[in-house]
Amino acid sequence: MITGFQVTLRPVAQNDLSQLREWRNSESVRQQMLSTDVISEEQQYAWFKKIQRDDSQQHWVVEYKGQAIGATNIKVRFHGDSLTTAKTLEPGLYIGHPGYQGNILAFAPTLALYDYCFRDLPVESFFAVVKAENKAALKYNQQLGYQVVNQAELIDLRLQKEEFERHTGLIRRLLSRSPRKG
Repeated sequence: MITGFQVTLRPVAQNDLSQLREWRNSESVRQQMLSTDVISEEQQYAWFKKIQRDDSQQHWVVEYKGQAIGATNIKVRFHGDSLTTAKTLEPGLYIGHPGYQGNILAFAPTLALYDYCFRDLPVESFFAVVKAENKAALKYNQQLGYQVVNQAELIDLRLQKEEFERHTGLIRRLLSRSPRKG
């Protein structure tokens, strides 16, 4: 488990699958994903079984005040790496609970996860891919310090530790204050 900035990231468990699939298939989340396919119960279970034995990725449920509000993950960027050896990771995040979408709290899981990765793993950078029309995700990533490295239908972004630390001071201070209302 990873904790920080008022949230807890706990590994995805089998009893989370129904909620995760409901959020992932919701219009507001699904349309922002690179794959907009609706996920079946069978696909969700197959995915869960796969991630249980895959050392190149890790998935967490995001909890705030003991309530699940979203999901986050990291995957290795280059085939053949594991999370314990990778220098570059690809992150993923969605806030599924409508009451927390677009809220500053959406930064909390990313701050906690990236702090963990930069501190406890050999990670030097993150690499993200965002749809060009997903302006909210682009803005979110740029507020974290990501820089655009390639721009087309999909935008490639890269984040170095120094830029992350330089860009997140204000967000960290805001999230370290009193608990957010939801």
